[in-house]
Amino acid sequence: MNTKIIFILITNLLFCLSCSSPTTIDEEIIDITKSNASQLISFELEYKQSVFNCTISDNEVIMERNLPLEAKEIKVKAITISSKATSSLKIGSVLSISNDQKLMVTAEDGVTNNKYNLSFKVNEYTSIVDKHGLLQVNGNKIVDKNNEAVSLAGNSFFWTNNNWGGLKYYKASVVSWLKLDWNTTIVRAAMGVEDDGGYLNDKLANKNRLKIIVDAAIDQGLYVIIDWHSHHAEDNTDEAVEFFKEMATLYGNHPNIIYEIYNEPLDVSWDTTIKPYAETVISAIRAIDPDNIIVVGTPEWSQKVDEAANNPITSSENIAYTLHFYSVHHKQWLRDKAKAAMDKGIALFVTEWGTIGYTQNDPETASWMKWCKDNNLSHCSWAVNDKVEEWSIVKEGANSNGSWIDDKLTESGKLTRSINRKWQE
Repeated sequence: MNTKIIFILITNLLFCLSCSSPTTIDEEIIDITKSNASQLISFELEYKQSVFNCTISDNEVIMERNLPLEAKEIKVKAITISSKATSSLKIGSVLSISNDQKLMVTAEDGVTNNKYNLSFKVNEYTSIVDKHGLLQVNGNKIVDKNNEAVSLAGNSFFWTNNNWGGLKYYKASVVSWLKLDWNTTIVRAAMGVEDDGGYLNDKLANKNRLKIIVDAAIDQGLYVIIDWHSHHAEDNTDEAVEFFKEMATLYGNHPNIIYEIYNEPLDVSWDTTIKPYAETVISAIRAIDPDNIIVVGTPEWSQKVDEAANNPITSSENIAYTLHFYSVHHKQWLRDKAKAAMDKGIALFVTEWGTIGYTQNDPETASWMKWCKDNNLSHCSWAVNDKVEEWSIVKEGANSNGSWIDDKLTESGKLTRSINRKWQE
């Protein structure tokens, strides 16, 4: 190539360069080799060891459940963002509840960003009892202080019996944890009676365990069922009268209290066995406590509610009747029977129920929960325990003080926690 041609090529190159717009010092240079992804993928908050999951919709971060009214601060538990991006909030950042918060995710390129709004959801009431007050029976419904139908979701503790394993969870800290982490609004203290290690063998120990739960529920503003957990209560009527007179004297002035005077009768007569027993115990309670709800068990493991509906107790007001179900055994036929009983005018209370167990895929439980919701029924799932059986909510060896992480929950525990958390929505 001759010298003239080389000169022309160099001249043209310099001319092209001179025609390009120069980059001034004020202009940003974006490195196109760096990512511009700036998405918030997941976000979790933590309050008193309870994890609050959040849903991300567009640029709004929405808490999936409410914080307690008394909450002032919450901290960032976990955050997932686009690869190589940075966030204005870090794990461990403490946020004030009183102000809505902003979160910015900036991409690796240092220029692209997304801004997210974080709004806190806080309860408008200090406790469920503060919200609803004394519960009453009105026809076939249980209603609150404003005469509005109430439906509660909670947990039944295991038998109080000595050496039966469940007593280690009879702690105030467990009640507190169920309220905070599970959104539990009612608990049930299941005091074993005639079985080995129960009340008839050791009155003081069993009664004291029950009182721990009752006192904790009152302190936490939860409703609480004092359960005479017996299959043969009619054989110990005098003992039941003595016990419930004591409970009514101690707790009858608290709107939290619900008396369950017979857990699960066997296949015995409603008319000649259960009803006479119940009327005797009810009379003793009403002499001291005129208005807290009393729940009465029904024949055949509290399933034959139709028999109670055919001959209800009329000697006292604010009486409800026990319905128990376990989704592995009890299907639409029992719901139909229970609905027919309610149509005759009695109020039902599901003081105990159980999932199919070992799986969260439980269509029958879903059907039962929809039915309970549609009919404004309250319910307590069985049971707060780590026994190796399908209905225990925690795995063997789980912390006896509460504060259970997800890995310590059984499949039944995960399912019932999900139900409780969403019940008041």
